[in-house]
Amino acid sequence: MSTITSVEPQKKKLRRFNIYLDGEFAFGADEDLVVNRRLVAGKVIAPEDLQEILFEAEVGKLMEKMYRWFSLRQHSEKEVRDYFRVKGKEEMSQLAVDAVVETLKRKRLVNDFEFAKAWVEARRKSKQKGIRAIKAELFQKGIDKEIIEEVTRVESQESSEEQLAKQALEKKMKVWKNLDSRKLRQKSIEFLLRKGFDYETVKSMLDKFIAIP
Repeated sequence: MSTITSVEPQKKKLRRFNIYLDGEFAFGADEDLVVNRRLVAGKVIAPEDLQEILFEAEVGKLMEKMYRWFSLRQHSEKEVRDYFRVKGKEEMSQLAVDAVVETLKRKRLVNDFEFAKAWVEARRKSKQKGIRAIKAELFQKGIDKEIIEEVTRVESQESSEEQLAKQALEKKMKVWKNLDSRKLRQKSIEFLLRKGFDYETVKSMLDKFIAIP
């Protein structure tokens, strides 16, 4: 059995506390853990309860990283797991990572369907990316094929690939304005294919706007 002898707020993190057992520092805990587990001086903790508390403390520490990370943008489940695998410098259990992912899902911070919808909208609007390129990006983010097909199908219905290809090409047209028609068409095709538009869309759009004498 262990006894909590002191619960002290951390100096740099106001919502975190240092927990001392039997006069020695044992672990750090966030405010939720302190309240939920009633971690107060004088409380006696059984060994089996201590193991559960230590696990919850680990999850809480990882969640703090997630709150800061998610403040920048939304992330897919695969990105979360990759974050801990690649960037995590400290030792952490797979059970703790799994618990973090489930907590993020419960709080609706991780939702691969909503992530995919937002990703498609952003990439179409800011980068004028074709559906083919966006599908590849979502696949790399670990999004299920069914979700990818659904969100890109809806997006394709709402916006014209041909019109988006034209918009993507407009800035380049100013740079290439002195090229002859044949060279202009060649560079346009290469550019739009790299942007993720399929060949039939590119050809159809160019036939309307770039004629070869």
